[in-house]
Amino acid sequence: MQLEAKIEPPRPLAPEERAILDRLLSSPFPGREQLHEQLHSALVSAICTCGCRSFMFEVDHLATPRAPVRTRIPVEAEGVDQDGVPIHFLLHVVDGFAKELEIYREDSGPVRRLPSPDTLELFRPYEE
Repeated sequence: MQLEAKIEPPRPLAPEERAILDRLLSSPFPGREQLHEQLHSALVSAICTCGCRSFMFEVDHLATPRAPVRTRIPVEAEGVDQDGVPIHFLLHVVDGFAKELEIYREDSGPVRRLPSPDTLELFRPYEE
């Protein structure tokens, strides 16, 4: 049996989601300020039923500036689930606007508990 993605109605960011995004945007990189402004008022929709906790952003393209990022994933982070399996957080940006926060475990299992944002190790994978 194949699980289908189910997009939920848009909702405000949960406090734990906001804290993770704040951590991802805590280190300087091109486009960071614009992404911060976009995500301040963004709504989100969960996009998966597998337990990965990924979600899509709804950003007002007319009221917020385009982010001059150099790559689709300008920043990512890694943390650890409660059972020790690494969890990855990838911020996707398309045409200068935040599109998705991809969250997944290395073993493809469901996320049991999101790690504390202050424990996340940040990466800027394609920094010049």
